[in-house]
Amino acid sequence: MSAIDQKRIAKNTLLLYVRMIVVMLVGLYTSRVVLDALGKEFFGIYDAVAGIVLMASFISETMLSACQRWYAFEMGRGNHNELNRTFCISFTIFFIITAIIAILAETAGGWFLENKMNVSGHIVAAKWVFHFSVISFCIQILRFPYQGMVVAKEKMKVYAYLSLVEVIINLSIAFALAHTSDIKEDRLILYAALMVGAQLLVSAFYWLYCKLFYTECHYRFVFDMSKFKEMFSYAGWNMIGSCADVFKSYGLGILINVAFGPIASAAKAIASKVYYTIRQLNANFFSAVRPQLVKSYAAGEVAEMRNLICQSTRISFFLLFVAALPIFLEVDFILPLWLRGRNVPAESYIFTRLLVIECLLNALVSPLASSIQATGKVRNYQIVIGLTLLLILPVAYLGINWFGFPAESVFMVSIVMTLITQVLRTLFVRKQIGLLISDYLKKAILPITIVVLVSSALSIGFQAVCDNIFADNTIKSICVVLFSVLIVCLTTVFVGLTQSERKNVMKMMASYVCNKKRQ
Repeated sequence: MSAIDQKRIAKNTLLLYVRMIVVMLVGLYTSRVVLDALGKEFFGIYDAVAGIVLMASFISETMLSACQRWYAFEMGRGNHNELNRTFCISFTIFFIITAIIAILAETAGGWFLENKMNVSGHIVAAKWVFHFSVISFCIQILRFPYQGMVVAKEKMKVYAYLSLVEVIINLSIAFALAHTSDIKEDRLILYAALMVGAQLLVSAFYWLYCKLFYTECHYRFVFDMSKFKEMFSYAGWNMIGSCADVFKSYGLGILINVAFGPIASAAKAIASKVYYTIRQLNANFFSAVRPQLVKSYAAGEVAEMRNLICQSTRISFFLLFVAALPIFLEVDFILPLWLRGRNVPAESYIFTRLLVIECLLNALVSPLASSIQATGKVRNYQIVIGLTLLLILPVAYLGINWFGFPAESVFMVSIVMTLITQVLRTLFVRKQIGLLISDYLKKAILPITIVVLVSSALSIGFQAVCDNIFADNTIKSICVVLFSVLIVCLTTVFVGLTQSERKNVMKMMASYVCNKKRQ
């Protein structure tokens, strides 16, 4: 029997996608409330300073996938007796990694904050934000062994509910912030402190759930040097790759802060909120797919795994493209609507469009990266990809300081390097799993390219027609957003999906309609 459960993937994906729509809307609204409460300058300072250590948004994907890989691999082999040992060793490893990063952050990061960051004279508040951010980061890292077990067990309903709890807590903090001290500096410090409390609360939920329902999550110190070295090596190489991604992403934010000031940082922060929000659509889809990839590899079903790589690449991209295309086309309407027409730095629009493009390219990364991690052979992969990503920061720095390039050039450099790393990942997957590049191009990249070209051309044409028909910009933008969503869905169904996938979609829709009629 195949280890790949397509029906379970579809069910979990639908659940996580619906959950993510709610999280996305609440998260965007929360960002708007926080921006109003802090103002552009302090919002930019928070993003730049917290960015030194709030690396968890990137590290979480890689480190959480490491936990999932360890757990799912044992499940795929049917070796359930090893789950508790694996959990205990993984928690010890994450504790050691957390201690190392905390020490580095408080030493090297603290020095950089005091000597290099542009915080417009608000150094005391910036230091408090920095220290609270270090604590938040450590709490979130220590949560991964528990969160990884929930995902590896494919309990996506629990994962979805806890994610909703987290965004509701964050929204509550944002509302509370608006009714505190009128001094923006005090609000900034309070916001960072309350975010620590939010992380503690969510982590406590995960800890309690796993303690109650999973006997595998009862921690005890386990000394198994061979397994510890194997897992620590895997986690360590993944951490190196994650740090490269972090230095690239947050390093570019810091570069913008140093070169162009807090207002440009605020523009980057606004664009990043949109980027992280739509990127989570892909991350959540892969929370449903990743355990299946690992289990299929552990069960020796490599051919099925290769098919799942191509299928998940297409579907993850299409799920993201539904949200990305309307945002790209109507960002001039969406950002002022989101922020109620206030506090929208001019650079936000071009930053958002470029980050949307990068987000779409990153949608292609997860299937290949997860497949390589499933094999456990990650050292050479992380070294090559990590070094390539690290080139982005010096190249962007040289462009700004030697050639006077504008702030948006940093994102253009990042897009080019993301394309290069995707080619490198494809070569690694071909070597380690035997995925033919011709099959990958035919089954994944070609359908994606056709859907993008057709949907974009028709939507841009429709946008031009609406510009000439509607005098009201609001009506025009709403029509363009709705049309682009519809055309992406249609081209995905009739061009992007295979015949069997199309039949399954039709069956699911028919089943849903029948159930509604019975009700």
